Amino acid sequence: MTFALRSRFMAVLGIVLVSSVAGGSLPLPAQAEEQSNPPFETEVIVRTVNQFKNLADVQNFIALSTSYGVDVISMNVKQDEDDEVPSGSVFYQSDIAPVAQGYQNFDALQAVITAAHAAGIKVHAWIPQFHDQQAFLAHDEWQMQSLVNGVQTPFTGSNGNEYFVNPIHHEVQQYERSIIQEVIENYDVDGVVLDWIRFDNYNMDVSDYTVAKYQAQFGYSPLSIDFDTDSPQRQQWNEWRTEQIGQYVGDIRADISESANPDVQLGVYILPPEFTEVGQNVAKFKDEIDFVAPMAYFDDWEFNSDWVYSTSYGILKDTSDAISGSDVDIVATLDNDWTDDQYQEVYKGIRENYPDVKRLSFFAYGAWPEEELANIHERETWPTPGWTAPVEQDYPAQLPAVWKARNIGSMPGNATYNASNKQFTLSSSSTDIWGNGDQLNYIYQPVSGNAEIVVKVQSTSWLDGWAKAGIMIRESLSHNSKHADMMLTPSNGATFQYRSETAGTMADHTATASAPKWLKLTRTGNTFKGSISANGSSWQTVGTIQIPMKSKVYIGMALSNPGNDSRNKAVFGNVKVTD
Repeated sequence: MTFALRSRFMAVLGIVLVSSVAGGSLPLPAQAEEQSNPPFETEVIVRTVNQFKNLADVQNFIALSTSYGVDVISMNVKQDEDDEVPSGSVFYQSDIAPVAQGYQNFDALQAVITAAHAAGIKVHAWIPQFHDQQAFLAHDEWQMQSLVNGVQTPFTGSNGNEYFVNPIHHEVQQYERSIIQEVIENYDVDGVVLDWIRFDNYNMDVSDYTVAKYQAQFGYSPLSIDFDTDSPQRQQWNEWRTEQIGQYVGDIRADISESANPDVQLGVYILPPEFTEVGQNVAKFKDEIDFVAPMAYFDDWEFNSDWVYSTSYGILKDTSDAISGSDVDIVATLDNDWTDDQYQEVYKGIRENYPDVKRLSFFAYGAWPEEELANIHERETWPTPGWTAPVEQDYPAQLPAVWKARNIGSMPGNATYNASNKQFTLSSSSTDIWGNGDQLNYIYQPVSGNAEIVVKVQSTSWLDGWAKAGIMIRESLSHNSKHADMMLTPSNGATFQYRSETAGTMADHTATASAPKWLKLTRTGNTFKGSISANGSSWQTVGTIQIPMKSKVYIGMALSNPGNDSRNKAVFGNVKVTD
């Protein structure tokens, strides 16, 4: 999540200059006018437990925010995660919720409002909802229940440390709404932003309370639904759950309207719509909110960068379609670890395709470093004049004559060849082969018709556990090409992966394996098969798939690596291509 902030002084100065030009006294070159972009407004999302421990912290951060042109601070009023303090703890003087340890005598919310408003910065109360350990442990009957092997089980997440309460239970809703009401009635906030208004999967909530409510409406128990398989019953269940969330947001809007501060803005942070299993759909509550903040972290969600701004697919398109016909503003929420070219590309795409997006939001899990705020400030008028997207092309590498090297997805990687032992070494950083588009380092050669490649993955070093080192056949060298691959990961076994449609999603078949291991990938007509072997002669098929491809394709060795250790490498030997 990234940070882009602008100087309020320079913004005011810019207005003065424009006014002078309008009066005719200071004409500017036409070229300068054509090249300038209006600055995006900047919102920074702040975790209070990391940023605001005392009044001095608040004053220092507001000073930085003023210097770097922050327009909105979205402040964590209620703890979101179970790390430094339990989720559900609050950072203001509450008569309802438990006050976080260390904040009994420090009202962080009031301190931020006072300092921010004095600097002309708006404050939004970021109030996570149903991820709430405090409420979960205090009320057994409020606990989110998931169906596990046919048994109703309190849900605490995959790591045992995510405490969800039931979004459907009327007492849970009353409790969470009362916290929002308390904040609005007692603090001069400019907005409220909801988070964690969702379930976590299809198999929840299945508490007795929810089961009875659902059965009364539809005449059958949701416990009879196979939550692992798509079906009309599962679709009906999920639609009903999304409607419950929508009604809940509507109730919050009514609370605000009836409060002493009815003009407080209401917004929601939302997951990408691909996460249908969580029961969250902004179309269900678009008429109740003022803005929606889609989490456009394309690399976290394993998409290519155009997924953010594309007009044919992606998070801003899906969000825009969902809020169609309403006056809801979109606040794109971006990440903080992209390359400059990726920011240039994304900002350009947003400006061209979604010109109504005026504010960008950025999140820091820990405290905000000044450098991050400065970076956001620098980028606020991007793309810079004259910027063009880098053209993907082969990069120079000392390889045998038949091989070429390319970074697909414009991410960094290198390749070398040792002629004495006939081994190839690849590196790659911050990359992945998944989703609708790939980022990888690829050594390839063109082939036509039936083909086979066999290699031995000798070793993988300093790679992320989900790095993928192996062999691939691609229809094209574009990032979203159809392809099949046979990969080995450092920590998660072997995987036969494929994308059967251009820009489509990917699927895989897995097997237990680790380096060193032989891999084989064959194409016979439109049938692709991936296999592994311990000795290069006895093969185990991992997966087979039919993918219509052109006769001419690109075959070779690939490495993707979500990590960024500069020492990373994968070594390939015994390479043989047959066509």
